[in-house]
Amino acid sequence: MSNTTTEEQRRHFPAGPVTSRAEFQAAVRTFIREASPAGVRHMWWVSPDFAEWPLDEPELLDALMHWARAPGVRITWVCQDFERVRRAMPRLTRWRQTFSHVLSCRMPEEVAVTDMPTLLVSDQLAVLRLMDRERVRGYVRVEPADVQHAHEEIDVILQRSSDAFPAVTLGL
Repeated sequence: MSNTTTEEQRRHFPAGPVTSRAEFQAAVRTFIREASPAGVRHMWWVSPDFAEWPLDEPELLDALMHWARAPGVRITWVCQDFERVRRAMPRLTRWRQTFSHVLSCRMPEEVAVTDMPTLLVSDQLAVLRLMDRERVRGYVRVEPADVQHAHEEIDVILQRSSDAFPAVTLGL
């Protein structure tokens, strides 16, 4: 991938501060809607419970479905409370069942809720990070060093995580 292509891809993710819940949710929508046009192959979603993420919106799930149909795409989803996701986001849970082949759901084993980051990372292109979940303050950055730092943080969490949120639950 050439540098020009990477720069063109990064333009899909406007960098800047996030200073409200509405701005955070708009940034999440942008990352998901622009994944396909930007040629994103892998997204990482990291949050204690995804309570503030607008992931159950039909239009957003349509964009996610379009992206997920491309060959070779992946989502790594890291969460401490998938049960809350299952209860609060029934459309997303159904999407998860349909597209389980592109999705890896992981639960960290040794990370306190207060230490769990809130991140959305698109390939090596961009990172959305909430630094303060209570006041909903963060940023979108496209600088390679910021994206790399987010990947390193996620890798540390993934090393001590286990599979979670099965696509199908079997009852006896």
